[in-house]
Amino acid sequence: MNRKIWSNEEKATIVMEMIKGKESVAAICVRHGVSATQAYRWQEQFLAGGRAALADKRTRGGRDPVADENRCLKELAGQQALIIEAQKKLAGISPRR
Repeated sequence: MNRKIWSNEEKATIVMEMIKGKESVAAICVRHGVSATQAYRWQEQFLAGGRAALADKRTRGGRDPVADENRCLKELAGQQALIIEAQKKLAGISPRR
């Protein structure tokens, strides 16, 4: 048996019909030829994506922890470079140019 490959548009259409609630999920699934388990999985993925898209990027809770760590590491590297340059000047080592 060949499995159907669903496009993102088809999945979104099914999920939006489920969210609207104008007919039962069972009826939507039968009409589109998809299992209810799969349709609910798509709905959960859809809602999770929507929650992520609506996250407030201005607050601490909405920030990307990887981006925050990357910014901190860049700041630390910059501070270390300044310290090294200051130590070179104090030691009388002139940079080559």
